[in-house]
Formats: sequence, structure tokens, C-alpha cells
Amino acid sequence: MRPLDPEKREKILKSVYALTGKQGLASVNISGISKTAGIATGTLYTYFKNKEELVQLAYAAVEDKMTQEMYRDFDINMPIRQSLKQIYINMLNYRLKNYDETVFIDQYVQSRYIQINFSKQLAEYEIQNKPLYDLLEKGQQEGIIKALDAIILISFFDGAVRSCSTGIIQKLFPLSQQLMDDCFDMVWRGMI
Repeated sequence: MRPLDPEKREKILKSVYALTGKQGLASVNISGISKTAGIATGTLYTYFKNKEELVQLAYAAVEDKMTQEMYRDFDINMPIRQSLKQIYINMLNYRLKNYDETVFIDQYVQSRYIQINFSKQLAEYEIQNKPLYDLLEKGQQEGIIKALDAIILISFFDGAVRSCSTGIIQKLFPLSQQLMDDCFDMVWRGMI
């Protein structure tokens, strides 16, 4: 058996994101993915057993890319506010540049798919986002960040980034440095 083509696998994953961005995750099916990727349905099954496995792996792939981007230029030794703002800006930029992927992530976490491996995914999330957990803990130890569970603070933070990016994409308000500064300032005030 010849090795699987990583470019074809990536094409399949991108098709899942594109279809989710257009029609929603619940409407995505194997035949649509195959058609969008330009490959035969049988070929798709050589890469993924079924839609559930494909969706799970698509989530893991996006989560990995998004997490790497979140912590670009991150330095926990910078002031708490500055470090948190760097993560905020990185997340916002990722969401604005990768709309279909972020629609997929948003719908995934609100679907039944997240329950399939929830404990494992939560543990992986905590490992991937250790820099943010550590930053929040540092902020709490310094008396800057509210003494709430990290997952509550992260959910609040993530929701603010999601809302801002959605408003920009839907043209409710234009992207500007002032908007990013103001939106982050609201998040910051909500966390201190």
C-alpha cells in the first residue's frame, strides 16, 4: 500500500472548513466533502474512517494551528496586561484571516462532536494553553486578575475575541487599531 498524500489530506480538511463556513457543520456530509475536495468518496475513506473521525481530526488540526498562532511573540515575563493583549491580538487576527476554520471551531464546540472525547480534549486544551493558564495564575498571584477559575476567565476572554471578530467580519464595525484597543480594554476591565 502506498503512503497517504499529506496534501490530499489537507485538501479534505480544508473542504470541511469551507463547507462549514458556507452551510454549517450539521449540513456537512461525506459526499459534499469529496466533491469540494475534488476527490472520490472512496479515496476519502482511505484517509478517514467516517465523518466523526474526520470532524475530530479537523478540530485537532485547527486547534493546533490556532494555538500556535495565539502564542506567537508571547512572553510571560512582560507585564500581565501586555502579555494578555498579545494573545488577544493574535487570536483576533487568526480568526479574521481564517474565517471558515473559526466558524468550524465555534460550531464544533456547540455540537455533539465535542462530547465524543470531551475529557481527552479538555486535557489537551489545558496542555496546549498552559501559557495562558500560567499567565492568569501569575496575574492572580500579583492581585491583578480576578480570583476565578481559569476556565471561566478563558471562556470570557475567548467569547470577547469571538464577538469582536464576528462583528468585524459581518461589517457591524470596521477593523482599526482603535477598535482592537477598545475591545481589549473592555476585556481587561472585565478580568481585573
